[in-house]
Amino acid sequence: MTRAAVVAAGPADIERLAEMQATCFREPWGAASIAKTLSLPGAFALLLRDTTPAGRISAGFVIIQVVADQADLLTLGVVPGLRRRGHAGRLLEGALIRAAGLGAKTVFLEVAEDNPAALELYRRAGFETMGRREGYYRDAEGRRIAAVTMRLAI
Repeated sequence: MTRAAVVAAGPADIERLAEMQATCFREPWGAASIAKTLSLPGAFALLLRDTTPAGRISAGFVIIQVVADQADLLTLGVVPGLRRRGHAGRLLEGALIRAAGLGAKTVFLEVAEDNPAALELYRRAGFETMGRREGYYRDAEGRRIAAVTMRLAI
């Protein structure tokens, strides 16, 4: 993707969001779950989309919900073939800006402790570890993986 922009996802993007989420994570949400999440007050999704004339290729996504002055980063993913190019950072930055615009002062998230790339991304963005949730995720072999809980004041 030579030219890409972070853009708001709309109803027409639900299926693509579900496809990307299933590609990026072990436990897919499905289109119905994503649509339900995005129907909640304060919830939104952003895509990193190719902006060339023939574009519409999406490299990644983020889904977040803002309630009062807090936001929960629910999921952020970049499709495997396009990782390690700064796309996740661009999506995170866009989500934080929009969340702040909606009144969020603090953002919370959980990330699998066996995901060093994501942990590095969030730490570089200023997130601080709050704690752990033992056995929160399952790996491909069914083993339980702890979630690292993090927060960022924005």
